[in-house]
Amino acid sequence: MPAILCDRLPGGGAGLAAFGGGLTRPETLDSGMWDMHRADLLGAPDTWRSDPGLRLLAPRNAEDARHVPILADATGLGAVERMVVTIDYSPFPLALVFHPGRALPLLGFGVKYEIAGPIRASALAGGGWIMGGAFIDAMGGGCSAPAVTHARPDWQDGFGEMRARLWPDTGRLRVGIRHPMDTGLADGVPAHHLSELTLTDMRGDRIARLEIHEPLEENPVLTFLLPADLAQGPIGIAARDTGGFRFSGEVAA
Repeated sequence: MPAILCDRLPGGGAGLAAFGGGLTRPETLDSGMWDMHRADLLGAPDTWRSDPGLRLLAPRNAEDARHVPILADATGLGAVERMVVTIDYSPFPLALVFHPGRALPLLGFGVKYEIAGPIRASALAGGGWIMGGAFIDAMGGGCSAPAVTHARPDWQDGFGEMRARLWPDTGRLRVGIRHPMDTGLADGVPAHHLSELTLTDMRGDRIARLEIHEPLEENPVLTFLLPADLAQGPIGIAARDTGGFRFSGEVAA
């Protein structure tokens, strides 16, 4: 496996051993709901291809269906207009849409998994779609289970709390937000989840934007990769959810 991230993220390549990497040949994933999702969520492209410049790292087995860590890395493709993450057999097939803008096309995140099946990252680069994917075996139930947060009577006290850290030497930016990310499938719990997150530079100009949907995990933690000029910070972070709440903060190097 190429060391796509090892020279840029703290910890070197040690963490990659924990990931199975899923299926390394995306053409074997040309099945299931892919035809339908490609038409509905990617604008019905006539062609798509695999490319070693796009990797989706994921565990082979989901130990916790409410938290499945994913790393989508398209830095080997050069300029990427947007990246779309879909889950074949989820009740909510669209997990997120990443518009890298001036950030590098890399995103770390966690998703909820309802049933075993493929997860895919599709990148629009050079006028065409490139897909990378992995198959995750899971007992399921991640989308229909109520958020653990609701078991605490004081969960609203920390609602919307944002934590972030920026590593200027590597360009890594890590952002966490306290949010239940309710899908609406749990009995008596209405849908309420983050819908958008935006990064801005010190002048307030947009760096990157993320469209967020129901499968993103509870209390999501997101990892971005910034070029050297932006990695010195400060970075503004703004988010909003489906309930009309807005959250904002700033992180310095």
